[in-house]
Amino acid sequence: MRRSNWNLIASDPCESGNPRTVRVPGAVVLFVAALAFVGLAGFARLVYVSSNYALAAHDMAEARRENGKLKVRIASIERFVKQESGVMADLIAYEDNARLKYGLEAISGDVRKAGVGGLPSNDDILFASIFDPLLVKVESLRLQAMSLNYQAELQESTFSEVSRCAAKARSAWDKRPSTWPINGGRITSTFGYRDHPVLGRVLMHEGLDLANSVWTPIYAPADGKVEEASFGPYFGNVVKIAHDSVYTTVYGHMQKATVIKGQFVKRGDLVGYVGTTGRSTGPHLHYEVHKYGKPVDPMGFIVATDQTVD
Repeated sequence: MRRSNWNLIASDPCESGNPRTVRVPGAVVLFVAALAFVGLAGFARLVYVSSNYALAAHDMAEARRENGKLKVRIASIERFVKQESGVMADLIAYEDNARLKYGLEAISGDVRKAGVGGLPSNDDILFASIFDPLLVKVESLRLQAMSLNYQAELQESTFSEVSRCAAKARSAWDKRPSTWPINGGRITSTFGYRDHPVLGRVLMHEGLDLANSVWTPIYAPADGKVEEASFGPYFGNVVKIAHDSVYTTVYGHMQKATVIKGQFVKRGDLVGYVGTTGRSTGPHLHYEVHKYGKPVDPMGFIVATDQTVD
């Protein structure tokens, strides 16, 4: 079999003479060509791998930046959840105190946690941490947010009950005599049996006598409706206020009444002035409090001016 050879002819243009001929076997030429092809393919693969690596490095850097942003967001959400959890705890404590004050049944911890799942288990944490430890925190925050949402819905419902009870108590308090009907002066006669200053015999005194100068303002001690505004031989100018179905107050010996029958008054409204009309030995206010139609000691319905009522 004849082997093919390759002739390489080399000549120098600066020298005369026959060119030099070098005979190269074909196998060598093929080997060199194959080697060149392999080298070219390797270079191409190197370029491909290098470009993919650069893209992967870019993606990795971008992923790290996004991961950093995600961590910042998660940290912000975590602070928010922690802050709102504290607010919710304060609201719960406030409601528990309000329920105790108004005689309502407390909401149990089991009821407040009902419908809220627990935190991830150890297996869940281990499984999630294999892929991304942020998953554990995200899942924990999600569950905490769900818990806060449920507690907020429950608070809205339970606070409504407390609000209704508080409004009812406030309405009852507004209609309960609880302040001095006049400013200043002194008590000249208390509730109970006494020697009557005019008749000279022991009689039941159904109120307080509060001495003060004529034209001293008299104020309503609670909200109510004027049931009577008239003049009589015993009390002189007298006003009677019905505060509700429980309480009624009476103001006697007034110099002048400033309200009329059927008029509604609020606590602190002017109802008249101290005088000495009717059967009286001097300027004073005769003040009575009736509970279910029976006179009671007004001192039990006067809150000290330095006492806070809530």
